[in-house]
Amino acid sequence: MNKIILLAALFACAHAAPHHMVLPRPPANVILNGQYQLIPEDKIVGGSEVVPNSLPFQISLQRRSSFGGFSHSCGGSILNENTILNAAHCVVGITDLTIFRVVAGEHSLSVVSGLEQNRDVSEYLMHPDYVQRTFFNDIALIYLASPLDLSVPSAKAVNMPPPTSEFDPPAGTITTVSGWGRISTGGSISNVLLSVDVPIVSDSDCNAAYAGVFDPNPIFPSMLCAGAPAGGVDSCQGDSGGPLFTGTGADAVQHGIVSFGPSAGCALAEYPGVYTQVSYFLDWIAANKQ
Repeated sequence: MNKIILLAALFACAHAAPHHMVLPRPPANVILNGQYQLIPEDKIVGGSEVVPNSLPFQISLQRRSSFGGFSHSCGGSILNENTILNAAHCVVGITDLTIFRVVAGEHSLSVVSGLEQNRDVSEYLMHPDYVQRTFFNDIALIYLASPLDLSVPSAKAVNMPPPTSEFDPPAGTITTVSGWGRISTGGSISNVLLSVDVPIVSDSDCNAAYAGVFDPNPIFPSMLCAGAPAGGVDSCQGDSGGPLFTGTGADAVQHGIVSFGPSAGCALAEYPGVYTQVSYFLDWIAANKQ
C-alpha cells in the first residue's frame, strides 16, 4: 500500500509541474515491485511491429517479480557475446542480480518462438560519473553469466559509430528507436517488438524545450535528442536502455540509448526524447566490455 501511495504522489507531482520534471523510461510495474528507486522518473509511440528478429541486436532486460515470473523491464543492445549496452538508470541500486535476465532473439513477450536465448546477469558496470538527478552519463554495461550464440541470425552485435562525434547524425537525420515499451502515455507495454522513425533534434532546440528542468542547461553534450516537432512518435516507458540507430539488421549503427523524456507524457509536441550519445563513450565502452 505504501508503494502505491508513494507512486500516486510521485505522478501527481509530475503532472502538477510538467515543465520541471522528467521521467526515465522503465515500466511502472518495476516501480511497484520495489525494484526501482522512486525518484522523479519518466514503448514506442506511433510505431509499428518489426519483422520478427530483423533487429537481432535488440534484447529485453527482464526482472523477476515478487511472484517469481519475469517481465520486461528495459531494452538494450548486444555489444558482443558477453556484454549488453544499457542505460545506468535501468540497473542503478540493484544488488540482487538474480532478479535480472537478458533475453536475446526475443520478439513476442508472450510467445516462445524457440529463437530466444535467456542469460543470467553476472555483473553490471555503470559509468562512474553517472548522475541520477540529471541523467548525466546514463550508460551501463551488463555482463552475462554465459555467452550468447551470435552465429545465429536472431542474435547479432550492433555496430558502434565511428570514433569521432562529427559523424553523429545532424539535426533532421531520420533515426529509428525500437522496444517493447508503452504505445501511449499511461498505456500498457507492447507484446511485440516495435520501432518508429524519429528525426534528430539539435541540442539547442532540445535545451529550449527542456529549459528550467536542470540548470544551467538540461541537455549535456553527451546527450542526443530525437522526436517530431508535432509529436506523435517517440520512445516511452519500457524502452529505457534500448537503441536509437540508423540502418537496420547487421548494418545498423547505434547512436543513442533511450534515457528520459518529459514527465507529462510521451510523444508530446516540442518535447523530443533524450538519449545518451554513444559516440561520447566509445573509449569507455571499449575499455570495459568483456
